[in-house]
Amino acid sequence: MCPDNGFDIDTLLDEVVTLPSLPDSVVKLTEMLDDPTCDMKAVAAIISSDPAIALKTLRLVNSAYYGLGQEVTSVDHATVLLGAKVLKNLAMTATAFECMKSSATQFLTHSVACGFAMKSIVLSGCIKGFVGSEDEAFTYGLIHDIGKVILEEYMPDEYAQVSALVEAEGIPWYQAEQRIIGVDHAELGARLAQKWKLTPAVVNAIRGHHELAKCDEGHRELAANLSIANQLCSLSGYLAHPKNTTQVLDETYVAAGMTCDALPGLTEQYFNMHGSIDELLGLAG
Repeated sequence: MCPDNGFDIDTLLDEVVTLPSLPDSVVKLTEMLDDPTCDMKAVAAIISSDPAIALKTLRLVNSAYYGLGQEVTSVDHATVLLGAKVLKNLAMTATAFECMKSSATQFLTHSVACGFAMKSIVLSGCIKGFVGSEDEAFTYGLIHDIGKVILEEYMPDEYAQVSALVEAEGIPWYQAEQRIIGVDHAELGARLAQKWKLTPAVVNAIRGHHELAKCDEGHRELAANLSIANQLCSLSGYLAHPKNTTQVLDETYVAAGMTCDALPGLTEQYFNMHGSIDELLGLAG
């Protein structure tokens, strides 16, 4: 334990917090889908082996989010219609929903809204170096605050103190976590992403979405855009917590490559997606 500022990240993970593992089905699914010659029937069998993931997969694939225009009644059918990359993102989304199922509605709404904000940023062409799909970008936003779920589960008393400090002093949530616990949700979320063997881009974007200096320089554009997505959904009323504040410095917009000219199109793109937020929230339960 750090004498002046609570825990450091390694001590916290050794003594207090146990990071959740990816379900075996998702681990196997990811390994299979990384092989371009994989048998899609075997993929369907892996998804079907986990009832919670299979149910959420079917509910997600039939949502307006994927817009397939036909009812999908089986996992086998879903694997025929969707490519490997989409299936991987869908399984990760289903897993994130499973991890956050006990979270407060306001937090879950914020997470989904941030997913759509990131998707909007990609669709608007604002992230010049992003090579993934808009569905991958959605996942970044969805899990950016997942470290909060873990801290609240394992340290409820300290987390109540964090909330009280935010309300009393009006400081950002991550700064209150650093003062009370010694570790913030961004660092813990990055460690979880590492454990789940997500890409370095995801790990760094989560770690640096409040403080860009904490992530590798090559991923700061992505982290900066995630920070802007976080602020965008908060300014739209989708706050992660009551009394929560967000801060995005001018240097973050510079690092993101975001210009004033891009903001109107991005904002319009995002607000056009608001109708899908409630639908996906219904699928998270």
